Amino acid sequence: MRTFAIVAVVEGAAPDLFEWLAVHRAVGVRHFVIYDNGLDGEAAALLKAHEAIGVTTLPCPTRVGTTPLYAAINHFLASRARLFRFAAFLGLDEILVPAPGRSIQDWIARIPPHAGAVVVNRRVFDTAEPEGAPGDLLLRRFPRSLADTEGEANHVVTAIYRQGAVAAITDANLVPLVQGERLMSDFSPAEPDPRRPDAVLGVRHGEIRLNLYPASASADSGNGARAETEPCLRTRSWVGPTLDEMRHFLAYAESVAPAEAARLRARAGAVPELARPVAPRDHRLWRLRQLHRPRVEAAGRFVQRKLFGAPRPW
Repeated sequence: MRTFAIVAVVEGAAPDLFEWLAVHRAVGVRHFVIYDNGLDGEAAALLKAHEAIGVTTLPCPTRVGTTPLYAAINHFLASRARLFRFAAFLGLDEILVPAPGRSIQDWIARIPPHAGAVVVNRRVFDTAEPEGAPGDLLLRRFPRSLADTEGEANHVVTAIYRQGAVAAITDANLVPLVQGERLMSDFSPAEPDPRRPDAVLGVRHGEIRLNLYPASASADSGNGARAETEPCLRTRSWVGPTLDEMRHFLAYAESVAPAEAARLRARAGAVPELARPVAPRDHRLWRLRQLHRPRVEAAGRFVQRKLFGAPRPW
C-alpha cells in the first residue's frame, strides 16, 4: 500500500500547477490524484508528462446537487482511497509545508495508529503586495503571512485522513470520522474551539502547516490584520528544493515530452534559476527516486499481497 497521496480538482489554465507539483515533491509527496474539471490543453499536457512520476489524472465525476470538488473527493474515497494509507484533499492555492529540512513522509510515519485524521493548521498569505514580479515563483511572490493567527482566515480548514476513517465528505469543516481519533499536527488531541463549533484549536508551531495563497483577491483575516513585516522563513526554506525539482523535471521532460519542456522553459523567463542545467549524477539519482524506485516498490507490494493478502490500514 502506498503511504500518502494528495488529491486535487484542477480546471482551466492552472498557471501554478508546475510549481505546485514540484514543491510537494520537494517536501516528500510522491503520489498525486488529479481530477480534470475542464483543464486547458497546456495544463493537460503538463499532467500527461508527469504520469510516470506519480501523477494520476482522472476525469472529474458529475453528480446532481454536488459540486465538482465533493464529487471528486467522494469518488476518490469510494474507488482509490484503498490504494493509500493516508490522503489530503487540497486546492492549487494550498501547499503543505513541513518545518525546514523535514520530510512529510517522515512525519506521516510517526502518526499514531489510533489517529483517523490529523488536523493541519492553516496560514494565510497576503497577496495584495506581491514581492516578486508576476510569473515568478509562487513561493517568492507572496512571502508574507497575515500577522493575526487567531483571525477567521487562519482557522484550521483541512486534515490528512487515514484510509477508512471517513466514508464521505460533504463539508469543508470538521468531517465525522467512522473510526479513529482526530489529532493535531503535533499528535496532541484536537480540542474543539468554543468560538466555532466547526473548528478546533490550532497548534501554533506544528511541524506541518498548510499555506494558503489566495490568488483571486487579497487575503483578509476579517479584522484588518496586516501582513508580517518579515518574510516567512519556513516558506523561503523550500524555494531552493522546489527549484531543484523543477529543473530535474525539465531535464526529464526534454527526453519524454520535448514540446512540453520547451513550452515550460519559454514561460520560465521570470525564474532565471530554471535555466541552469542539472548535474548528470544528480539527475540520475533523481530518476532513480522518481522513476525506478516506485516500480520496485510496486513489485514488492504485488508480491506482498500475493503472499500475505492486502494490508489493513488499522
